[in-house]
Amino acid sequence: MENNNVMDQQRLPLWEGLKKHTDRNSIRLHIPGHGGGRFLPPGLKEPYAKLAPYDLTELPGLDDLHNPDGIIATAQELAAEVWGADSTYFLVNGSSAGVVAMLLATCEAGDTVIVPRNAHAAVYHGLILSGAVPHYLPVATAEEGFLLNVTADAVRIAFASCPSARAVVVTSPGYHGVCADIEAIAATARQYGALVLVDEAHGAHLGFHPDLPKASGRAADLSVQSWHKSLGALTPGAVLHQYGSRTDSRRLRAALQWLQTSSPSYPLLLSLDAARRQMALSGSVLWSQALQAAAEVRAILGQMIPVLERAWFREHGFDLDTTRLTLLTGNVGINGLEAASRLASCAIDVEMACPGHLLAIFTPGIDGGDLVRIREALSGLPACLQKAQPALLPPLPKPQAVITPRQAALGPYYTMPLEKAVGQVAAAAVTAYPPGIPVLAPGELVTQEACLFIEAAIKSGISLRGLDRSGCLCVCKGDGEAVE
Repeated sequence: MENNNVMDQQRLPLWEGLKKHTDRNSIRLHIPGHGGGRFLPPGLKEPYAKLAPYDLTELPGLDDLHNPDGIIATAQELAAEVWGADSTYFLVNGSSAGVVAMLLATCEAGDTVIVPRNAHAAVYHGLILSGAVPHYLPVATAEEGFLLNVTADAVRIAFASCPSARAVVVTSPGYHGVCADIEAIAATARQYGALVLVDEAHGAHLGFHPDLPKASGRAADLSVQSWHKSLGALTPGAVLHQYGSRTDSRRLRAALQWLQTSSPSYPLLLSLDAARRQMALSGSVLWSQALQAAAEVRAILGQMIPVLERAWFREHGFDLDTTRLTLLTGNVGINGLEAASRLASCAIDVEMACPGHLLAIFTPGIDGGDLVRIREALSGLPACLQKAQPALLPPLPKPQAVITPRQAALGPYYTMPLEKAVGQVAAAAVTAYPPGIPVLAPGELVTQEACLFIEAAIKSGISLRGLDRSGCLCVCKGDGEAVE
């Protein structure tokens, strides 16, 4: 990304403010209760000794996240400049808070929102709280069991059948780095006067190197990025970017205040400011290193284990972030879960594994020593694992909406065993983590296909949220009001 204000970008306004305050060596008659570290519990004093003095509250000179006019305001303005946004808002409750805020700030009860089925669970939380009604978009599934992304053609078809839709939500890049054509999608949305809301949680680094896909940028009205996922910020540091004047800034700020803590973490805010400066000054160089590291591992794999390649996605209207390395273990008869376990025994932890594949993420934090260990572990992987075609997960079931997510999630419910729930309406989401995409969303019909997917996921060792400890599912009492 272009940066015409390098000198300004060298500043760290949050550090300047925090350092000035702590240098006073004041007596702390205020929260937080640990008093700069003096009252930290045993076991925490040593590891947190350097950080605790900066764990402060909204004191004079330290600004207020929810009404910033000082160091936080300056830090957010610097971030907006780097990412080309009109306004940038720091998120201390993660991208999930930002995604929900996008929907609360732009949609009213009854508004229709076009939602691809690869949307994160946070989108459904936003639908519940806003009362908006989803119009689902199909998303193609790869043979190995993961979702690709939504196409511009699918969005055009959706708007043609639902021309009054208030907004379209796009998750790009997806969990495996598959990027949608945001510009083409936005062009269609603009024709219908609709907003473009982009969950770019996994794409904060996009646009900082020519070999990375484009960022959504000004094709979006609002976009959310998890800076803790691909940049150097602390978990769960994230930001929300606002582009143009098509969204209501006052309502957006209000939504963020509803959803975020009134006591934000200053170390977390500082990490966001520092991540911004690092990317502004060195982003291209750092991501060149990450791209090179990922390319080296791809070359090592060779013909042993196939991986997703960018050329195929470009031919089919997508793009691929090649710092996401998806190993298609099922194609060579290796169970991805077993492969991940074997790598873990070598002290190498991957992001996610399923029977048919596993996902590894490369960032500038990977150094030469790491690459040596990765090469050694991967080189011996096929030989040490028994080859037998893994039982792949069935395709994600097609959603059949009966009532709105809000009606289902906030209405009366009871629990029942999964195997007896076919034909009922789900009152709560059932979501595979990772990547956080619902198998069932509130308000949807519990189908035989959905139950088979859930049973297969449990059997394969995939973690699911939304079932109780006995495996029962929350279903709605009564039929409710049907979705049109």
